[in-house]
Amino acid sequence: MTRKMEPSVSFVVPCFNYGSYLGDCLTSILSQDGAHDFEILVIDDGSTDSTGEVLRACPDSRLRIIAHPVNRGVVATVNEGVSLARGRFIARIDADDRYRPCFLATVLEKLNAYPGVGVVYGDVALIDHTGRVTQESSDRVHGGMDFHGSEFRRLLEANVVASPTLIARREVWRQAFPIPEPLAFDDWYYTLMMARRAEFYYVHRVVAECRVHPANHHTRIVREGKEEPSIFWLLDRIFSDGEALPEIGEPRERVRRRVYGAHYLTLADKYFGLRMRADARRCYLRAVRLRPDYWLRADVVRRLIATFIGYAPYEGLKTAVKSLARLRSVG
Repeated sequence: MTRKMEPSVSFVVPCFNYGSYLGDCLTSILSQDGAHDFEILVIDDGSTDSTGEVLRACPDSRLRIIAHPVNRGVVATVNEGVSLARGRFIARIDADDRYRPCFLATVLEKLNAYPGVGVVYGDVALIDHTGRVTQESSDRVHGGMDFHGSEFRRLLEANVVASPTLIARREVWRQAFPIPEPLAFDDWYYTLMMARRAEFYYVHRVVAECRVHPANHHTRIVREGKEEPSIFWLLDRIFSDGEALPEIGEPRERVRRRVYGAHYLTLADKYFGLRMRADARRCYLRAVRLRPDYWLRADVVRRLIATFIGYAPYEGLKTAVKSLARLRSVG
């Protein structure tokens, strides 16, 4: 019996109780522009909603389904999905996100044109729970241009790579795996590990859409206090490794303070948005201690004050300041 040829691309789709969004995600994969050879590997991680019904309603031969009898968590699920993927290139997308029709044609063009590039990613739009676009572009670091090179330094300070926009060569994925089980997330871990070894190519085009909603995994792990220890566990591991971080070219301790300060500020803003005032205050104070330059940012100072005086007085003060500014501009 002849062995079935390996597909060019594997889409790894972890899914836990995202049945209401899964059909949208699968349709976006099956509706890619052009003729591409791919497989879709969906890992149903013990879902108790309509996920099974959605999968049974999609009889496409390119769909492979792995069903867990109980929930094992996103890290174990993605580890399994990547290990089973047969494609030369692997893309990983959450079941509540979706691709633009141009995704495969756009990213594969770059991978074929630049054999030295291991990872290609693009810009992402934000959508709400209904699928309505709320923000057409999310990139804030590339200045509206393509980028080719190392993303390691940028990724240390923030996860600038939107997971549904990324595709990488299979060998690059395998070098970055497995993801350690203690982590609450998977995406920032594997992009950092990839960036230590591979060149990246950012294509300035919106190729996917990321859904922001209350049940979103990243929102949930912030609210549950699981993201913060995972972030600093990963940073501690990277900074304790023997490598000299040659991509940075600066003393390690100076880089460490800047990186840790940036993450405390990001966490503070997330906690602030979720009205977790005590956690926001703690992280703002850690951020300005590590990076005193943050005291010069009015938004940081305003939000830090709000964690002491409360949200209602803060909103009232913000409205008063805006009214005063309008009066001055008229005068």
